[in-house]
Amino acid sequence: FLMNGLRNFEAYQVCTVAVGLVGDISRAIEGAMQPFCDEIMSALIEALQNSALHRSVKPPVLSCFGDIAMAIGASYEPYLQLSLMMLLQAAQTQAPDDDDDLIDYVNMLREGILEAYTGIIQGLKDGNRTELLLPYIDAIMSFLEMVQKTRKNDYDNEVLSKAVGLIGDIASSLGVHVKTQINQPYVMQLLQEGHATGDVTIIETCQWANSVVGQILAC
Repeated sequence: FLMNGLRNFEAYQVCTVAVGLVGDISRAIEGAMQPFCDEIMSALIEALQNSALHRSVKPPVLSCFGDIAMAIGASYEPYLQLSLMMLLQAAQTQAPDDDDDLIDYVNMLREGILEAYTGIIQGLKDGNRTELLLPYIDAIMSFLEMVQKTRKNDYDNEVLSKAVGLIGDIASSLGVHVKTQINQPYVMQLLQEGHATGDVTIIETCQWANSVVGQILAC
């Protein structure tokens, strides 16, 4: 039933619910999810590659990569390259300044991408395989730079909050290996923007990320 839902591209509401269920199941059964991941990941990739798929399904599909990675840890390695390629492609999506609907969609897409990166990094950290991420860090940091420079209509600061959290996760997971990438003006700008929101939760995340980044830069 679940696989039929994931592949039901025409009835996109059904597909969206199925994707959400995958995330819920991943969080519930964690490592026991691993035997089903080949088929599930194949269906998620198919969904992203299907030009007929309603665009609203893509953000939760991307986010689902992170849920699966957190569930299975180091066992996510076979899916890493392809899923990161999908994330990098999605990250290129931008919206013109005068199209509020498309700007809202791009924000949803970016939230999904940021959630995916965060889950993948945390999953590989739990599995002691964070070194697998090193070839992709420059591209991930370029996405964060684009977020900082082109963030629009992020009224609830969801994109900013997830971007700041990702900075902290990258720094805490990869340490001195990303010292050069972390020591960039846009990173500090994102952290400053997070502090300026006045949102207690975002400020706490910024303080944690700042402390981790500071430790790396002091090395």
